[in-house]
Amino acid sequence: MIFLKKLNKFLAKITIGGIKIYQYTISPDKWLPSFRLKWRICAHEPHCSKYSINVLKRYGFRPGIFYATDRVLHCTASMHKIYNPDHYRVVFFSSAPIGVPFLTYLTNDKRFDVVWVVTQCNKPSGRWMEMCENIIKQEAKKLLKTSLIKEEVSADADGGFIATPTKLHPEKSEEGRTFTERLKEKKPDLLVVIAYGKIIPQAILDIPRIAPINIHGSILPKYRGASPIQATLLNNDKETGITIMKMDAGMDTGNMIDILRFTIPFDWTTKELIDEMKKIGPNFLNDTLWKYGKKLLGEVVQKEEKASYCGKIEKESWLIDPRNDTLQTIYSKYRAFFLRPKIYFILHGKRVIIEELQLNEPLYNSNDETPLFNDNQLNPAIQDIQLKPEWKKAMGRKEFVNGYFKQPWS
Repeated sequence: MIFLKKLNKFLAKITIGGIKIYQYTISPDKWLPSFRLKWRICAHEPHCSKYSINVLKRYGFRPGIFYATDRVLHCTASMHKIYNPDHYRVVFFSSAPIGVPFLTYLTNDKRFDVVWVVTQCNKPSGRWMEMCENIIKQEAKKLLKTSLIKEEVSADADGGFIATPTKLHPEKSEEGRTFTERLKEKKPDLLVVIAYGKIIPQAILDIPRIAPINIHGSILPKYRGASPIQATLLNNDKETGITIMKMDAGMDTGNMIDILRFTIPFDWTTKELIDEMKKIGPNFLNDTLWKYGKKLLGEVVQKEEKASYCGKIEKESWLIDPRNDTLQTIYSKYRAFFLRPKIYFILHGKRVIIEELQLNEPLYNSNDETPLFNDNQLNPAIQDIQLKPEWKKAMGRKEFVNGYFKQPWS
């Protein structure tokens, strides 16, 4: 393996040497007498010979030689410059755990340089309400320490590689103006946004050279808004996906670039759904960004007549009535709110949280319109249930039936 790595570097250096000889002899890129031919023979920026050197240095002989060959074979004469770099500069916006694998994959991919991470500021958390960093900021600091960040940045996290602005709009605050200027200095090709938690003004979206990109957790135009994963499960959808889209001023209304679809098993909750997106999404994002930058993927306008919206989850959403709500309604809420805040009902004036609910799918299909509890009996579709009464430990179905169904329901 070590021998192959050394051979890869050696072949890259030999090839680079040959390209440089070409540059300083007959190439319009460097040869002084041919300055009039610049951009008439090669329209790319950077010029194909310079691009070839860059990819060989960055990726090694393999796959650098394939990138270089592909560029040269598709080169056409033009007076109009075509921006086609050997890698793309990315500014990453996120504040939630789902963003961690996307940040890590982008950082590890030589096709991209993550030059800045923008996340929300420290917030009070825990029993003592101490100021804590969110997981994106923590991960970005780890990446700095492991030297995975290719951009030379300051060791001061907040001042160099990580930004935590409280205000973004350049026309409404001094902080917003400062942030905007710093963002321009990074010269990003792409902004990549996933679960950032703030509305990004159009003045920021206009900065990247190629596009601002959003990663959305549904098949757009279905479920635009803040809670697409929960909306998918609340509506008992059998299929969902990840949409990579170009951002505009609207709420998830921008043109779609690509969609990765997958089916939802009957027993999946938000946990499994998010885990699947974290597993398959990062590689899909990187390939989509690369193809889009190289103009191998175009844009598709969303059909407004098929659009639907999902807002923030209201507190009343996770309260259920186990004697009147159908099993279908309760199970869809259980799946949607499994991670947070979990569904509950009121019994004897106290909350009872449903920690776990496992159903037999065939029996569910024939009992989905009946309630969870009926005449002090559990629905026959229930295989297992874990309930946690307020101030008490979680208990199984047998303990709960013996301890609570014998008392008057109120």
